Formats: sequence, structure tokens, C-alpha cells
Amino acid sequence: MEIITSKNNAVIVAASKLSDKKYRERTGTFAFEGIKLFSEAFSAGVCFSRVFVTETAYEKYREMLCALPEGILTLVSDAVYEKLSFESAPQGVFSVAKYFSPKPKAQTSFVLLLDGVADPGNFGAILRSAEAFGVDTVYMGKNGADLYNPKTVRACMGSLFRTDVRRTESIENEIALLKQSGFRIFATALKRDSLDIRDVDFLGKIGFVIGNEGHGVSEKVIGACDGTVIIPMREGPESLNAAVASGVVMWEAARQRL
Repeated sequence: MEIITSKNNAVIVAASKLSDKKYRERTGTFAFEGIKLFSEAFSAGVCFSRVFVTETAYEKYREMLCALPEGILTLVSDAVYEKLSFESAPQGVFSVAKYFSPKPKAQTSFVLLLDGVADPGNFGAILRSAEAFGVDTVYMGKNGADLYNPKTVRACMGSLFRTDVRRTESIENEIALLKQSGFRIFATALKRDSLDIRDVDFLGKIGFVIGNEGHGVSEKVIGACDGTVIIPMREGPESLNAAVASGVVMWEAARQRL
């Protein structure tokens, strides 16, 4: 197994650049930390480019790490790992992998569309809930958070490797195509004529749009939908966090669809 002790090693320098979106897109690779995400990615069939481990982590997780193909696992000194790490309390396992897309389901009937969800933590939490509540496909607009941002990957807790996420240049066009195939699409928005989510029929082909944390769903996207829905709340707070709101809506849909 290769051992690297220099922070200036070309492989280390390249891996440390994966915090930058442009570099990730140019190389088609991304990075994530921790043994749980490593295990989730390995089980999903993600193609690893490199996995850097400290001596302590290697001794602790040896059996799991040694399942990697030859030449992937690389031992690094603690000082070198510090240069790589995104975390404040790292576990000593830093994985570099190629962009990954799970196989889409043959048939979809429950979709989620993200119109400018910009915070990577929210984005990751939404994907985690989407998997938990049975969403078949998540569409992400061009102005949203990066799927491979380290904060997104961490917040997903492995759901990234199992959820069909598709980039789209136009949420409105995607909605039009979905409606042509029989979907009803609702936006979450504070409108006077918005339907209480408890009164909406979530059976059949259904989809929801979650908007930007500050501006909500754009009027253009709302206009492309079949209607809008709201989550009933007590007076005072104006709205919920995007990740929380999406989780509530997905839970109600899943409750009806079980």
C-alpha cells in the first residue's frame, strides 16, 4: 500500500482541491469523509479513485477498507490528512470517487422538484428525506446547491448514492413534461388559494416543488403547476425551513400512499 507523508505530493494537492466546485466538475470527481459514507458508497457500487486513511483509521477499519481494489487505498500521515479534511472532527477516512448516478426506476409516480434550494445542508437533508419517504426522482434546478458539495454529501447520509437525482435547465419545462405523462404538480407557497396539505389527494402520479430558502418558489414555476399547497401552522412564524417543509409534505404524501 502506498504511503504519503508530504503535503506537497501531487495526489494530495489534487484531492485537496475537491472542495472547489469548478475543480470537481472539471475532473468529474468528488470527495467525502467518514467510514459510514465510505461503506454506503461501496455498497452502492460507487467507483473510487482514491481512499486516503490515517494509520489509526486503517487499524480500526482494516477489514472494510481492504475490500477495495488494489491501488485505491493510500496511507497518509496525520499532517497530510489535516490538509485533506473538510471536518472539524475527522475519522481519518477521506474518499475520492467519480460522479455517480443511481439507476432510475422503470416507473415513477412520486417526484420532487427543487427550485433554487441553495443551502447544501438543506439540499442534503431533503435528499435524505426523499429516500426515506419513497420519492422516485428528484429534479434539481440550475441555480440550486451543488449535489457534490461536501456539505450536501455529508447531510445526505448516504442517500446520494441511492436516489435518482437529475439536473434540469428549466423546472418549468420539466413540470410540463411531467404533466404530459399524467402527473399533478403542486408548489409549496403561501398563497390565499393554497390547499391545506391534509386536504390534498396524494395518490397516483404526484409531484411537489420546494423553493429557494429566501424567495420561495418563483412565480413562473408556480404558474406551471396545477396549484399550491401550504402546511398549517400556528400564527407567528411566516414559514418553515426548506428541508423541514419538504419533509412534512413528503411525509403526508407517503402516509397516504402506504
